Amino acid sequence: MDTAAELGLKPTFSTWSQVTFLHMYLLTVRLRALPYRESVTTYSRHLIDHFSHEAEHRMDVYHDLGSRTIRNKYLKDLFIQWRGIIAAYDEGLAKGDAVLGAAVWRNLWKGNQTGPDGEEIDWAKVAQVVVYIRRVLSELAKKDEVDLVFAIGSADKKTRGIFGYSEADKKLVESSK
Repeated sequence: MDTAAELGLKPTFSTWSQVTFLHMYLLTVRLRALPYRESVTTYSRHLIDHFSHEAEHRMDVYHDLGSRTIRNKYLKDLFIQWRGIIAAYDEGLAKGDAVLGAAVWRNLWKGNQTGPDGEEIDWAKVAQVVVYIRRVLSELAKKDEVDLVFAIGSADKKTRGIFGYSEADKKLVESSK
């Protein structure tokens, strides 16, 4: 199942980057619990480096941005967005689900009152992402440092990693309506 499509998000570069940032953020929160500050810094740097390489590749291949100068400008803009996402999601974790939901709405839905189809935003979908964030962070917190790589996912599509879709997230939101 394509979760972005289920949430009513168009398959754009912006959607890809925001969903990827969300998952990077979840990993970053877990990495902060590592025992050595140097490890946190190193792994965080690797995350943003891998994101930047993939973003540049997508700009070139899928969006025909052959100019390295233009791609570098966009990469700088993406890095600024990343820093803002860290602050917004951290604030949401500290202040509660309403603040976290607002951050999700601003980043994934661009703060629009309507979705790409012109329909009013389904706030249950925003709540579903908040529930997803809380569940993934809880599951990541239970994993030992050594087991993190295996917990994230596998090449086997039948095995759901921590980032995999969970019908329970949707049911939890529906039951609280």
